[in-house]
Amino acid sequence: MARILLIHSDGNARKFLEARAGGRHQVHSVGDMARGIRALEGMGPDLLIAGIDHHKPEALDLLRYLRRNGRKVPVLLVGPAGAGVLQPAAMKLGAAAFLEYPVEQLTLEQAISDALEQARDRERSSAGRLPRLASEEETGNVSQLQERLNERMECFAGKNQVYLQALILGPGQKSKPRVALKCPLRKQYGYPPDVYYEYIRDVCCGRPSECPAFRTFQKRSGG
Repeated sequence: MARILLIHSDGNARKFLEARAGGRHQVHSVGDMARGIRALEGMGPDLLIAGIDHHKPEALDLLRYLRRNGRKVPVLLVGPAGAGVLQPAAMKLGAAAFLEYPVEQLTLEQAISDALEQARDRERSSAGRLPRLASEEETGNVSQLQERLNERMECFAGKNQVYLQALILGPGQKSKPRVALKCPLRKQYGYPPDVYYEYIRDVCCGRPSECPAFRTFQKRSGG
């Protein structure tokens, strides 16, 4: 479940998008960009959904704000057909996707999933290290977590593949073990193969269809 900040000046569109995204995620919505920026700084969302219109292109200012301030949060823009003229500028400013309103449930869910996945990949790549431990790994028994996830595994590519990973920090020193999976399907389709506890729990053992590699496999196999 991701924390999503929804910014849209149209009340009906805001309620529509909140209902579409709220089934799987925690959504906080506001009606204008100024309040959106304040909420952004306060809640630290995982993803932004912002309305855009060629008569009111404030969403481009939001993208510029994020870029100027070094904020890496992915942004999905949603607008009517006429707003498509702003798509090239929006994508150059770093928008993760440009969706036409009203957007279908599955289209929005996949756009959210892909944007979050790309953000995770960028974070791992830029940091050059593993993502931080999840709270369950910090306080729980990681061996039990590993066993439980192997039992709950929904994706065929991850069957009995969850393992415990520790990094060598120096002579006689290792990092705290963490739950990991090196996915052959993700590697096959060009995605980073290493995924960790929260992704394994929520996607591999919960909704494999949110993984772009799994969706690619289904399309190519006719499933």
